[in-house]
Amino acid sequence: MHDDARNLNFNFSRCSMKDFVANALVLLLTNFLYTQASKMEVISEEFIKPSSPTPDHLKTFKLSLLDQLTLHTYSPVILLYESKTDTCSDVLKESLSKTLTKYYPFAGRLREDGITIDCNDEGVVFVKARIACRLSDFLQNPKYETQSLLFPEGYLWKGSCVGYSFLAAQVTYFECGGVALTISISHKVADAPSLGIFLSDWAAMPRGEVRPPPMILATSIPYLDLAYIMPEIELEMSLTLVTKRYVVDAQNIARLKQSVTGLVENPTKVALVTALLYKCAITASTTKTGIFKSSTLIQLVNMRPRVEPPLPNNSIGNFTWYFTTSNRHQTETSLGDLVIQLKKGIKELGVSRLDDWLHGVRESANSVKQLFDNLDVYRCSHVRGGSFYQMNFGWGNPKWVTIADVLVKNTFILYDTPDGSGVEAVVSLEEEHMRLFDEELVDYVSKNQNLQLGSMTRSRI
Repeated sequence: MHDDARNLNFNFSRCSMKDFVANALVLLLTNFLYTQASKMEVISEEFIKPSSPTPDHLKTFKLSLLDQLTLHTYSPVILLYESKTDTCSDVLKESLSKTLTKYYPFAGRLREDGITIDCNDEGVVFVKARIACRLSDFLQNPKYETQSLLFPEGYLWKGSCVGYSFLAAQVTYFECGGVALTISISHKVADAPSLGIFLSDWAAMPRGEVRPPPMILATSIPYLDLAYIMPEIELEMSLTLVTKRYVVDAQNIARLKQSVTGLVENPTKVALVTALLYKCAITASTTKTGIFKSSTLIQLVNMRPRVEPPLPNNSIGNFTWYFTTSNRHQTETSLGDLVIQLKKGIKELGVSRLDDWLHGVRESANSVKQLFDNLDVYRCSHVRGGSFYQMNFGWGNPKWVTIADVLVKNTFILYDTPDGSGVEAVVSLEEEHMRLFDEELVDYVSKNQNLQLGSMTRSRI
């Protein structure tokens, strides 16, 4: 592949100006990626299989209703450790093999029908690598191009999982110490809470902790067939996306709370930060276009504690749903108004009997695609990141946990800061929108660069 990259050339004399520019950009990008790849050494790549074979009666099952409704995409998470040990890959492989015995669907494959999993113990991808980069440099400037090298090739924001490993992990050693552990997992078998529990159980294994097996939702809750093929949902991609990371610390959250006093009783930090991001995005969009446009915010919610009876925290699969907040008038976009709308949306989700709620989801499934067709839609999800900072495999807790730069515009992903008092926001917007958004948000984000961990912009071609 590298030889092909070096030998690429274009006959520019026969190109139109449009083609000339496009070809030049491709050549520049290819050469850049080749240079970056030369910094990375893949030491080994293998499939890790469960330490014990999956019993015959568990070999096949169908995806749950919510699994079927979920997008074909992989979720990429980065955990960075300051450990100087170079033996952690052996510990990770052995403990992963044992953990997969409990999480046997992850080691299987999805059939061509898109709804049936063969739990055939084919295993998950595991890569060991070394990179010519210091951990401290990456923390200061976490470029997307470097992020991509920390993941198994082809699994960063991968699409369909049919016939592929549901999970791909890579351990990468930095120069002068420090380790990155990355996990890319198909959303078809795991939502964010599932990933958190899986990582926690994996980390507990080498420490000798005994954990109960998880509940596999697809085999434990009532199965409802959609009775039709779910239309493919395509998320709009932009040619020039920018991802930035912001920290809203406890002091600024207190300021936000004070600003809505008398309007909202006991707002959560997540509601306050979500409303702030949405407000800044709306204002920036209005400044950019010169007119106010109505918009919709999709807020994802973990439904495990919201059904009756509640599902256990260690239930694995997809059990996340959403509510929407829409704004048709500029007068509805104050911080207080937005917090009120978010609180109302959460309340309206309510608590339902499991069977009744699942039937309601099936009835409303057709409306999901309409949400993604809306050009003025924003998406927000909160990952309870405090637990991610406790993923200690035996060499200490992570220095930083984050998601890779997001490929979908108008996306907010929120993590708890390590101490649990603040919120780290990963925001993806188009370039000009981001510049104006930055100006709106600046007064509420941490000025401490050690907390911001290199909030950097980048553009994609």
